[in-house]
Amino acid sequence: MLVERITEIDNNVFDTVYDANSASIIENTGYDDKENLRATFTDEADNFYLFRFTKDDEVVGYVQGFGNDTTISVFNSVTKNDNVFVEAVTNSATLLKSLGFTHLQVACTDGTPMHNWTKASCNRTDLFQYESEEVQETCIPVKLRLL
Repeated sequence: MLVERITEIDNNVFDTVYDANSASIIENTGYDDKENLRATFTDEADNFYLFRFTKDDEVVGYVQGFGNDTTISVFNSVTKNDNVFVEAVTNSATLLKSLGFTHLQVACTDGTPMHNWTKASCNRTDLFQYESEEVQETCIPVKLRLL
């Protein structure tokens, strides 16, 4: 799975990816309005990061977040299926480290599969180490150290 930093999403691809996995996306992000979710994938802040996942020359997901010193915090994602993150975990860790990040913080909805998977160091304790989580009003940021 190719993971790369990009500057903008393709709206047609976003629609295709969202529509293929909308139930899981809504469960994990809390956004039940595709247009509101799409709006979170655009930001002009210097610390805004946008990533694309590609498998077999097909875009299968997008993730957005914000970098703060050595921590990147990701808030929203759209993926074509639930396996995208599993397949992308190795290349994601490599890319984040190459960008100077030592920590990944993922905003999760309590008790969802994404929350449980992230807390389990993405099932890759050779790449990530669970550090902490903080219950907030709208989500639970789970912090991992990149190994």
